Amino acid sequence: MTVQSQAEKIAKNLESQLAELNAKLEQSARELVDLNAFKSRSQSENAELARQLEEAEGNVAQLTRLKQNLNKQLDDAKASLEEESRIRAKLTAENRNLQV
Repeated sequence: MTVQSQAEKIAKNLESQLAELNAKLEQSARELVDLNAFKSRSQSENAELARQLEEAEGNVAQLTRLKQNLNKQLDDAKASLEEESRIRAKLTAENRNLQV
């Protein structure tokens, strides 16, 4: 085999390797684009979920305040009912005493 044919054989091998490496590089570039798109979608989704979480936490805080207010109103109503019942019982007893 001559030096020229060996050089041609090496050149063909190198060209083949170069084509293979270029194909791998193109595939890697496509995968990188896909991954960047996925990353962007994930970041957008994460921002939306964070917004929803913040909104839900705000709603929970508002409902907690409402519950506290309603519990206070209930306690006030119970106290008022107890006071009215006590006064009624006292007046009923006084009325019986007056009728006797």
